[in-house]
Amino acid sequence: MLKRGIADILESFEEGRFHTQRFVKNAGTAHALAWADSSFASGQPGYDARVGAPAAFNQAVASRNDAIYFPPVTSGQERYLMGGTFWANQATFNGEGSLVLFDLLGYYPLVDGDSTDEQTFDNSSALTRYTSGEGVGIVVVNHIAPQIQAGRVTVNFVDQSDTAQSVTVNVPAQGQNLVCSGHDTVSNNTATITLPLAGGARGVKRITSVQFTTAPGGLFCFYLVKTLATATFGGDNNVATEKCFCTQNGYAMPRIYDGAWIGWFDHIGTGAARAVSWYGDLTFIWK
Repeated sequence: MLKRGIADILESFEEGRFHTQRFVKNAGTAHALAWADSSFASGQPGYDARVGAPAAFNQAVASRNDAIYFPPVTSGQERYLMGGTFWANQATFNGEGSLVLFDLLGYYPLVDGDSTDEQTFDNSSALTRYTSGEGVGIVVVNHIAPQIQAGRVTVNFVDQSDTAQSVTVNVPAQGQNLVCSGHDTVSNNTATITLPLAGGARGVKRITSVQFTTAPGGLFCFYLVKTLATATFGGDNNVATEKCFCTQNGYAMPRIYDGAWIGWFDHIGTGAARAVSWYGDLTFIWK
């Protein structure tokens, strides 16, 4: 077990228990002042349209290179994210941006944005990681077919205590393949990554149904994610962002479980919309 102190970390490197994995993502959907999922772009790992059985929970369990790769470890060992480098190959951003690394636990794809009927979700499959739901959030993305206007939706879910909860929020018209997880009282062009949770909920175990009270049109994908780490990047495309999740994060390195589907959201702070290419690497250690 990795105690995450300096001695343990040095020992992991000295004994070869580390791996650095490169990634390349070509330019995807142009965006500014909105969160974009790198999965909707070609590169390595490859493009992922987030398709599967409609309105059913599709488990995300990474195998080989369908997400950012990391090697297997021996049973009883623990794997952690030590650090990473991100470089955006694009014109000046005119403002700092943000990165959020996440573990995609699964998703409900192809939800009908033209319907105002209640749409019941199929939960025949369940979470394989963070199975209590503690700390798990809901992300809403417009995918496959673009929405035509801002909407409003009620999301019914079961929280970490197996209590039925619901939240009603706007669905901002951000653009296809961009995050549209709205809040109740903010403007149409604003969205966070995850939906706000109500009633003391600290996480989500499953979504049971959704109902659009104002139909936005198009198709939507509802993710269940666990946030792993955050970083910021500057406004110049010639500067790489480096983040050590050990020394720059209070030694609270994110643990990476077997099957973790690692990706990231990026948010350009200001300026005109840009399609951004990303290059970089992540370093994992284990004991």
